[in-house]
Amino acid sequence: RKVLDIAANLLDYYPNFARRDEVLALAVTAAQNLEEPDRALVFVEEFRARCPGSPLTREVLRHGVEAALCGADSLSAAQYLIHIHDRDPEDFDLAVEEQTGDWSLADLRPDQLQQLMLRNPGSGLMPYLGFLQVKGLLAAGDQSGASIALKRLEADAPDDDWTKSALTLTEGEATAFPRQLSAKPATGQADLVGVLSPLTGRYAVLGNAFYEAALLAVKAANVETGRDFRLQVEDTQGDPVGGVLGARQLCHEFGCIAVLGSLMSAPTIAAAVVTDFYGIPLVSPTATNDNIWQLGNTVFQTNLTGVFETRLLAQLGVSLLLKQRYAIIHADDAESRQQAELFAAAVTELGAEVVATASFPPQQTDFKDAILALRQERPEVIFTPATVDQMILLGPQLDFYRAGALVMGLSGWNSEKLLERAGTILERAVFPSDLALFPEHWTDEFNIAWQGENYPREATNLAQRVFQAMRMLLDTLHQSGAQTSSQLTTALRSRFNQRDIEADGPESFTSSIRMFSGGRNVTFPGEVFTETWALMRAFATDSTGLELPEQEDPSIFDGE
Repeated sequence: RKVLDIAANLLDYYPNFARRDEVLALAVTAAQNLEEPDRALVFVEEFRARCPGSPLTREVLRHGVEAALCGADSLSAAQYLIHIHDRDPEDFDLAVEEQTGDWSLADLRPDQLQQLMLRNPGSGLMPYLGFLQVKGLLAAGDQSGASIALKRLEADAPDDDWTKSALTLTEGEATAFPRQLSAKPATGQADLVGVLSPLTGRYAVLGNAFYEAALLAVKAANVETGRDFRLQVEDTQGDPVGGVLGARQLCHEFGCIAVLGSLMSAPTIAAAVVTDFYGIPLVSPTATNDNIWQLGNTVFQTNLTGVFETRLLAQLGVSLLLKQRYAIIHADDAESRQQAELFAAAVTELGAEVVATASFPPQQTDFKDAILALRQERPEVIFTPATVDQMILLGPQLDFYRAGALVMGLSGWNSEKLLERAGTILERAVFPSDLALFPEHWTDEFNIAWQGENYPREATNLAQRVFQAMRMLLDTLHQSGAQTSSQLTTALRSRFNQRDIEADGPESFTSSIRMFSGGRNVTFPGEVFTETWALMRAFATDSTGLELPEQEDPSIFDGE
């Protein structure tokens, strides 16, 4: 719905927009998905009138066929099919293109076929339509009408094979005429992956780190698999329009089997809408907007999203650390509110209690009132989905006002900047690892190959995420044996559907949780809890029905 609204505004207020064809194509797809065929056809007609030379014409006309059939307008569907043929006859397979569902041109009535021939006298499909008209009239018992139609067909296309086939019908020798006009081979390249990154402009340093990490991942994958994976990169310049144009090039011009990118959320969102239109899977390793995957069935995010992270932290707190009283402090913006709600729902589902919630304006620097309000409820854990910059200010104040609780945050805290500025103050704070879902040897490969001295410190963490995401994409492509984008999308969806961590023991959290300890970002010490976990499980399954006694938590997680 938003796509339609934005498209309508853009078309109304910017009539000379250079990429009007893409806007209209996306609007047609959106209207189809909303099951509004009449509106889709309006956009299709505008596209035909204003964008006759667009490379998207075939896809839009195909949608026109589908929309017309949804509205039970088979004549208009046939007209769009004729337009598809006449635009590029050599790339038209009649056996494939004329059918949508149970419909074909042969289902048209003789009078409808006559209308089409009058409208399209120069069409290459005209002889076939004439053949169908003759056949239909004969089936209806109209010998006279069939004779007139045949004479007209002989006059217009005397040497065409369809005319000859119509002659055999009138002579009682109807045969199944072979359908010529086969389609060209598919242009998709199973070993070519596209990359979208800002190689120039404001974010060029990080963008080049992004691309170099992707190259390193391809080299590692080629050594491991014996394949010859290749990359095709497009520069987004850090701009949404650049994301759209780059995605279109990678999908339409180069035939990439998948796309990785882009660096930031805005160009990634723009690119995702385009790649989904083409049915090409897009994998985002660094965009922070957790809702990008909802743009389409072909859009994926390898960075841990909010649902995964909040569930993981809730399992850690309730199932392993045995904490029951939780407080939440978050910025008053849509994304932070959503994270807070997800965490609250997760701990409540596990049987714990959220005793207090406080929010603050995103630009606020003084958190005293919010912290004191939380402290009054004596929580055991304080969860805060704060950014690194917010936490640099919030962390010291949690310590100063003696909040007295274990602090939990999201994977964005895997930051050298936060460790340097507030790591010692946030001693024992825990947060998800941003590499929890990847094999450890991939991290080792990256650390050996990456030339960190060539980039600023913040680029290394970003590059590691890109490396892991590209390795995951290529590993899925290789293991699944996918040869098409559709097959790869199915394989990726299966892999992402399995990316969850169940609390089946302390080891479940060792590789997925990090913590600040002694001024360092270290692995969560799951082994500390092995005995407690075993004892807890033994009591929980004791046939005598004895209740689990209250356990003393290890001192490293005491609030004070």
